[in-house]
Amino acid sequence: MAWYDELFASEDPMRLDAEYYAECEASKAEVDFIVDKLELQPGARILDLCCGQGRHLLELTRRGYDVLGFDISAYMLESLREIAVKEGIQPTLVQGNMRDLSFDSQFDAVINMRTSFGYLENEDEDQLALDGVCRALKPGGRFLTDQVNRDSLMRRYREQFWVRNSRGDIVIADSTFDVRTGRNIVRETAFHADGSRSETNHDIRLYTCREFEDKLIRAGMMIESVWGDWDSSPFDLEHRHMLIIALKG
Repeated sequence: MAWYDELFASEDPMRLDAEYYAECEASKAEVDFIVDKLELQPGARILDLCCGQGRHLLELTRRGYDVLGFDISAYMLESLREIAVKEGIQPTLVQGNMRDLSFDSQFDAVINMRTSFGYLENEDEDQLALDGVCRALKPGGRFLTDQVNRDSLMRRYREQFWVRNSRGDIVIADSTFDVRTGRNIVRETAFHADGSRSETNHDIRLYTCREFEDKLIRAGMMIESVWGDWDSSPFDLEHRHMLIIALKG
């Protein structure tokens, strides 16, 4: 079983930020950015790729957009469905691996948020995912991906750090960056209030902007703009985010 299949199979007690995949105070501002930068027209059809528990999907649906949520985690999709039902929202939700997208020219936009790219086992599979994104877009459609700015991370890289998460757990993260593969390998150990402890791992390929641009070009897309944060800051070396918008020709 891949690490991401195991990690997202149930509620994760390890998350450094318990609201990472669900709606929170910042979600509406992030959706404002999405609508503005993708130039979404009323009723536009959107694929939320790796939608999690609906951090962006719910608000986009409330605003009248036709959103399809796609995620590998049955647990997260069920959590999202329960929230949506309470609001009377009925988004289409599909469970699957992002490398297996089979949509054909159906969407005005695809969004891939909160560093949910680079999980797959190798760069060939990452390329399959981007090829699928391009196929899913209508001609002239836009793709927005939110990723870690690897250059910025390397300037402040720490092999170990700790935080207290929103549940009150102490979480210690031990990190190793593989310079050959570009993968950041992290083991998180959580010390819970009841005295127990638990561990989890993740292993993500981090791309520089130029590396990711090469993969977009191979897929049939070209970068239109890159932003450093949700406040529309221009992208530079200091920003922790890399918000890339690509256009399908």
